[in-house]
Amino acid sequence: MDKTNILYDHYKDTFLLQKDNEKNRNKLFIALCICILILMLMIVYPNNIYENIQEFFIDKLGISINFELKVLEVFNWFIISYLTIRYYQINANIEKNYKYIHHIENELEKKHKLPIYREGRNYLDQYPMFLTFSYTFYKYVFPILFSLCIITKVIINIINKLSLPFLIISILATICLTIINISYFIFNYKLRKGGK
Repeated sequence: MDKTNILYDHYKDTFLLQKDNEKNRNKLFIALCICILILMLMIVYPNNIYENIQEFFIDKLGISINFELKVLEVFNWFIISYLTIRYYQINANIEKNYKYIHHIENELEKKHKLPIYREGRNYLDQYPMFLTFSYTFYKYVFPILFSLCIITKVIINIINKLSLPFLIISILATICLTIINISYFIFNYKLRKGGK
C-alpha cells in the first residue's frame, strides 16, 4: 500500500471520527440546555418543577421518591457541571481535528496531487451568513448566556437565603462553570485569530 492510500484512509477515518464527535456534541448540547432550563424554571416555578419530576418518577419508573427541591437543585448543578465539561472537551477536540483534517487535505493536494477539499477550501468557500451566525452563537453567545443564567440563579439563592451547605455548592459550581465558560470563550477567540 503506498503512502497516498494510507494518508487517504487516515483522512477518511479521521473524518468519520469527527462526525461521531459532532453527534455526541449535539446530544450533550441539548441535555445541557434542558438542565439549564430546569435550573432557570426553579427560580420561577419551583413547586411545579418538583411536582413534575415526582410525577415522572412515579409514571415512568414506578418509584415514589420524596426529597427536597434543594437536593434536586444540587443534583442538577452536578449534572450541568459534568455536561459542560464534556461538551466543551468535545468541542475543543472537534476544532483541533478540523485543523488536522485541513492539514491532511493540504498534504494530499501538494505532495500527492490528490485534490480533496471537503472540509477545507470547499466548506469555507462562500460561507453562508447563517453558518457564521450559528458559529458565533455556539462559540461566543452561548457561554455568555450560560454564565448569566447560572449567576442569576446563585444570586436568587443568596437572596432566598438558601441553607449554607446548598448555597456553598451552588456558589462553587457557579464559579467553576463561569471559569470554564470564560476559558472556552477565550479558546475560541484565540482559535479564530489563528492561535492554538
